[in-house]
Amino acid sequence: MNTDWMKDDVSNLFDQYDDYLEKQLGYTPLIENIKESLGLDISVLDYGCGGGKVSRLLVAKGIKTVTGVDISQTMVNKASSHINRGNSYYHQIRSGALDFNDGVFDAAICCYVFIVNSEKSSLLKIAKEIYRTLKNNGIFYILDTNPDSTGIKFSSFMNGDPNKKYSDGEIKPVYLDIPDGGIFEISDTHWHKDTYYTILNEAGFKNIEIFEYCDSSLNKGAGNEKNYPPFVMFKATKC
Repeated sequence: MNTDWMKDDVSNLFDQYDDYLEKQLGYTPLIENIKESLGLDISVLDYGCGGGKVSRLLVAKGIKTVTGVDISQTMVNKASSHINRGNSYYHQIRSGALDFNDGVFDAAICCYVFIVNSEKSSLLKIAKEIYRTLKNNGIFYILDTNPDSTGIKFSSFMNGDPNKKYSDGEIKPVYLDIPDGGIFEISDTHWHKDTYYTILNEAGFKNIEIFEYCDSSLNKGAGNEKNYPPFVMFKATKC
């Protein structure tokens, strides 16, 4: 069973996790790609926004408006009340459906959302709703842990157990390092890269690209992110 992110104790423990790697090798290249592809005068949908961390980063980098949606009212409240939310706005959604008209957003992002869904039908529903609400030539980005990085210890987490090969759709443990020296274990779904391509194609997206980053210049920790990409990013266009 995947981790229940609706529980406050789960959210509070996750807040202790140092997402330095996610920022450096996930959020930063994601935001730079958005800016290079579409500029700053755009509206972005943050699907599965959680407490609004990535939405605030987008606004801080100059994106005009960001709309975050999440199934957790607790997370929506946290995001909405943040002192630095700027031009970011938050709404609760139910059953994955979006209460927006067709073709209203220039871009959409899903950061670590696909891996918390254990049904392909749910993934397709998300992708189709995002496709519907994007403008023509709008871009959809998916950022997730890299399915090729299972069992590799990075400086702040390990995705899956060593020496185990996971099947598509299998639940796997993820071990997050927290500042007190403990480990916060959560559960995610392992999706093969081919599954992302299939879902995006079925939803109608074209020109699907994949990006993976590792960085030998990182000074924090001595994890394998120097040689292996911990995350994977998909970029797809509504044509």
